[in-house]
Amino acid sequence: MKKTCERCGRDAVLDIVIDDSTEVSGHSFTAKMPATRCTACRQVVIQAEQVKKFERCIAVELAKASVRSGEAFRFLRTVLEMTPAGLAELLDVPAEYVQYWESAKWPVDPRAMAVLASFALGRFDDQHASLDCLRVLRMPRKLSAKVRLHIDTPAKAWRFDANPAKAPATA
Repeated sequence: MKKTCERCGRDAVLDIVIDDSTEVSGHSFTAKMPATRCTACRQVVIQAEQVKKFERCIAVELAKASVRSGEAFRFLRTVLEMTPAGLAELLDVPAEYVQYWESAKWPVDPRAMAVLASFALGRFDDQHASLDCLRVLRMPRKLSAKVRLHIDTPAKAWRFDANPAKAPATA
């Protein structure tokens, strides 16, 4: 089935692989990405899904390196699709703090960066323990006065959701 170019309307679209680069906080990230190119008008299109995968990989590298800059902080928050107000609420700080950190008016708080990096790494691995822990702190569950523990059974991973453990996602 031939693909049609969205710009010129011709049936002259080829599948290609290109090197795409993005700069974040003084670091240049490059990856090979599948794309399409029209042989008539030369338009190159990278699907949004591929761009999101690339951004997630960048976020993971920034998180692993703990790049503590306003630009990196904003990039991580944006890739995680968190609003400044939502992140501020989770961090239990005024919303202005997030704006100050992202605009480099203040140095990024190391604890806030650690939490945000943990979210990024958690999202990449499909394990949201950090976010779950913060939610529990904001809305703790009641613990019975008497709790029976089974110490001979293997310990389960600390999870608040009903999803079974999954293999790490690859992007």
